[in-house]
Amino acid sequence: MLRPTAKRKQQCGLTLVEMLIALVLGLFVTAVIITVFSTNVRSSNENIRMIRLNQELRATMSLMTDELKRAGYSADPNNSDFMSEIDISDDRECIKFAYDLNSNSSLDNSEKIGYLLTTDTVKRKTNISDCTDSTGWVSVTTVDISRITTLEFNIDNSINTVVGVSSKAAWTTITGLSVYDVTITLTGTTDLPHSSDANDPRRTITETIRIRNEDPKD
Repeated sequence: MLRPTAKRKQQCGLTLVEMLIALVLGLFVTAVIITVFSTNVRSSNENIRMIRLNQELRATMSLMTDELKRAGYSADPNNSDFMSEIDISDDRECIKFAYDLNSNSSLDNSEKIGYLLTTDTVKRKTNISDCTDSTGWVSVTTVDISRITTLEFNIDNSINTVVGVSSKAAWTTITGLSVYDVTITLTGTTDLPHSSDANDPRRTITETIRIRNEDPKD
């Protein structure tokens, strides 16, 4: 006896609407993942650039302050030639000074040092005659890492034992003992790819040093 043929089960697939909904949901999830990933990458890049900016500013400040603390030093305490080299430009963006690097008590041209802000860069020079020297400056900072917008040497707190003598006058040949306080302000910014120049972050560090080699004016 022949058995009745079993009924075939009807197989149902996805409808076009279901496929479209699944496709849209997949695209949405993919877009969210890509957005989160790109945001994290951008945030990481910005943090790295800010860290590099801070490191550059602090390294530059450390270099300048370490040398300025030696300004006026001579192995011969009676030699005031080194102290006489200290000068700050009227716009306060440049300083020149000297110290007895080789401790031979003689002022050599290579011991005359200057720092200057020009074209968004802090530069250093030896054999300096004054801040108007146009050649021989070497970059201390790198524009790709930081654009320096402010370098100021402020000596307003410098005083002389003569009553009423302060600021730049305390650095002149006025009779008396001068105390040289130099406040250095350094401001830098870094370019962020998703920010305009006006909105680029800025960092400012300030440090005050005292040049201990006070030179009595008599």
